[in-house]
Amino acid sequence: MSLWKRGRQYWTDFTVAGRRYRKRLGTTNLRTATRRERELVEEAGHGRLAADEQGPKRLSDAIDAYLAAKQIRCSPRTIELEEERLSLVKKHFGDVPLSAITATEIAAFQRTRHEAGIANRTINMDVGVLSRVLKSCGRWRALADHVHNLPERQHPVGRALTAEERKRLFYAAASNPEWEHVYCAAIVAANTSMRPVEVKHLRRCDVDLVKKLLHVRRSKNETSHRVIPLNASAIEAAARMFERADLLGHTEPEHYLWPACQWGRYDATKPMLKWDTAWRALRDEAGLQGLRFHDLRNTVITELAEMGVADHVLESISGHLSRRMLEHYSHIRIDAKRQALDALDNLRRSSADEDGNGKPANEAEIETIVEVAEDLTSQSRHILLLQGSPPSGKLLIPLERRDGRVVEGARLESVCRGNSTEGSNPSLSASLNPTKH
Repeated sequence: MSLWKRGRQYWTDFTVAGRRYRKRLGTTNLRTATRRERELVEEAGHGRLAADEQGPKRLSDAIDAYLAAKQIRCSPRTIELEEERLSLVKKHFGDVPLSAITATEIAAFQRTRHEAGIANRTINMDVGVLSRVLKSCGRWRALADHVHNLPERQHPVGRALTAEERKRLFYAAASNPEWEHVYCAAIVAANTSMRPVEVKHLRRCDVDLVKKLLHVRRSKNETSHRVIPLNASAIEAAARMFERADLLGHTEPEHYLWPACQWGRYDATKPMLKWDTAWRALRDEAGLQGLRFHDLRNTVITELAEMGVADHVLESISGHLSRRMLEHYSHIRIDAKRQALDALDNLRRSSADEDGNGKPANEAEIETIVEVAEDLTSQSRHILLLQGSPPSGKLLIPLERRDGRVVEGARLESVCRGNSTEGSNPSLSASLNPTKH
């Protein structure tokens, strides 16, 4: 270790675990400098101090180096998402030295984004990609204990349209020719469960109108790449987009069916980025404020789940589903089954003068007391509510009393004086004394 003055400030130079550290101590007092040097050595020993190594010194250089290193490890879609998040980080911080990015500055970035109305989850994604950039430069460990994610609220699974809402949506979409691209995209999504990004990245070569098949080759993750059979509605919407592409001269197999468009100029070699303006106008026209395009996917999966489609078939159609989503749709199946059976029971009750069990609705219940021996345990002294005559002489024990001890007592003990036990089924020969309540 060594201390020296540069100008009026003290500096230190030391090595820990083979890594060299040169730091400005920010003081003109020798005693204070010595104490701060010891603190820096301790932090370096715990790995909380960035070493003076060759590497990016500014944020822009660090981001470029980080993205270049990820090119060989990640998919193009991942790189695209990282670039989108990092563009917002660079816009806020600028091309500052990495040493200027402190926990306080990151907290200020979180506060600025939150005041702009950005969701906490999105802010956490921004901070997450910034942390990965700093980690690649060896500068994150010193900040990790002082940077905290914002709390994220667990949102319910998306909205599912009713048949009437779906009819209103498509009627409104068909009423305006300027919404044709969004209308056709909504029809395809509502019949295939495709995500918005999957629809936007469809190319001519991905859709086979003859075999009625659609290949999803671009999605949020590779596990969602799949082949989807097309029904009549989806084929009609896809055929309209083929006709539109032919009119625009987009006839190559690699051309996108929903091409990028800026200032009225189409570029079929790039996919459409957003259709938010047309979608918001469409949904407002249909009176469905707050409806997301992604909710069309939720609608499809919900309807398939209500039909009792198995999980593996759901995933083969819709792509990867999280455990939370699968649990949600399994509840939908149970609810649909319960509603169907309840409707069947109500139908039977209304169509016949019965209670659903084949018994007249006004039949009086026969309450019977079974006399038991005085020396039997108290667990065997109970009142049995018998609905008519018990079949085969078996005792009917009330549900609230049906525990292991009562059942065992009813089976092993004589239920009344003079009873004989044959095997494990006591014969019922006791006299029944009806009582009034």
